[in-house]
Amino acid sequence: MLVRILNLEEQDVRPAHNGGYFFFRSMMTRLALYRKPLRDWTPEERAGVKVQEKQCFEAMQDYLEAAEEEGQKVFLKEHISFINAPPFESEYMYGAEDRDDPSLTKVLAARRATTSTRSSLNLTALPDEFLKTWYPTFLIRHPAKMLPSLFRTALDEIQLDGKGRSKHEPYEVESTLKFVRALHDFYLQHYGENSQWPIVLDADDIMMYPELMIKYAGLVDIDPDKLQFSWEKTSQAKLDTLPPAQKIMFRTFNCSTGVEKDKIAGNIDIAAEAEKWKSEFGEELGGRLERRVRDAMPDYEYLQARRLTLG
Repeated sequence: MLVRILNLEEQDVRPAHNGGYFFFRSMMTRLALYRKPLRDWTPEERAGVKVQEKQCFEAMQDYLEAAEEEGQKVFLKEHISFINAPPFESEYMYGAEDRDDPSLTKVLAARRATTSTRSSLNLTALPDEFLKTWYPTFLIRHPAKMLPSLFRTALDEIQLDGKGRSKHEPYEVESTLKFVRALHDFYLQHYGENSQWPIVLDADDIMMYPELMIKYAGLVDIDPDKLQFSWEKTSQAKLDTLPPAQKIMFRTFNCSTGVEKDKIAGNIDIAAEAEKWKSEFGEELGGRLERRVRDAMPDYEYLQARRLTLG
């Protein structure tokens, strides 16, 4: 929704497939392996993950260099789970002893950097030196809205070439905001307390306050006069060209014609919502969803307290 409102096609921003997601296939490869701890991955599985990460990173760097050559702006989106380093994700799910593989712990090498290092708050596969070239925006949403949607997507998931979750349920590492908070604090440390960066946007604010988007556009060098808050529904012809996983992930958005105010979270009673989840997903899965929502709340509230406001 954020990318659609920004109307990047009219902003002299270099086009990117679905707005970015360069590391999507890398994430799908890792998800297929997270049924077991990293220490049990075969050498072939470890090598396959590393190859996928490198290919994704090369494609992103090709994109950035082409934009620079043609004098275009860039505005890319990635889910944090797409760029996380496997050892940290596996450690989160299976314990500290799982960070055992130097080849997977080592960060990727950026083309223009003389060094490739990782500081303690960088849990991604990307080096500090590359991350510091970005001006980051973090988009957050209330866990009681975000995680049920993720669970529904997992239930309907279609694997790509045998890649994807081993069960139709999100892994714990997909449900936490620990990695989002760590990367946010990495940038906070890098830019300093008095900087506008990193910017945090809450989905509720985007839906409720068009003027906030005008303010944000000015901060990121986007023409506010070209913002759009309504659009045509995605045509069936376009939907037919989307990969199966993207049809599932974007199904609600693709049927929309603008900002849908009924999606606003507002003040949520998690206990009341949990009863609905147990009815929808079953007692066991609904209970796990409730626990993950409650576990994510402290990090969400931490980030929300730092969000961009109109004041």
